[in-house]
Amino acid sequence: MKVSLVILVISAEIALVFGGCPKIISKNDWGGAEAVRIEYAIKPVKYVIIHHTSTPTCTTESDCARRLVNMQSYHIDDKNFDDIGYNFIIGGDGEIYEGAGWHKVGAHTLKWNSKSVGIAFMGDYQSTTPTAKQLEAGQNLIQCGVDTGEIDGQYKLLGARSLRPTDSPGTMLFRKIQSWRGFTRNP
Repeated sequence: MKVSLVILVISAEIALVFGGCPKIISKNDWGGAEAVRIEYAIKPVKYVIIHHTSTPTCTTESDCARRLVNMQSYHIDDKNFDDIGYNFIIGGDGEIYEGAGWHKVGAHTLKWNSKSVGIAFMGDYQSTTPTAKQLEAGQNLIQCGVDTGEIDGQYKLLGARSLRPTDSPGTMLFRKIQSWRGFTRNP
């Protein structure tokens, strides 16, 4: 009986790893500090808001980690956020990095944080486009959120510029996300 249970647990773990959700580098693994305070969102959230960080991009995990530590420090120390503002950040290396994380209220879009997940692409995408690997990671992360019940299956995908005066997520990234499932210009 114990052998069957072990096989079942291993099978479930393999299904999670290979069955849909992409690898997410935890805040602990990239060297992030714990949040000052955590506010939980009611899930599933109805909106996915895409941003860019308007910073240089990164191409290795160590470079992305260094930039994320600096970003989190800036968000907490200078902007008085409780944590890094985005729920997730996609590095120029195509990896997904945990920010505030799932079912937590970020600080990315005033008046929208409690009902959305904020996904930022590290870099400035005003005149350049994220790599195919980054774009695929973004779409896979959103699908993972739907599959795990974090994001409503009928979610609306927005660029940050649709909700407030900003260039984010950059003109080129904004053009790309217009072909993604759930995209809308207005909520």
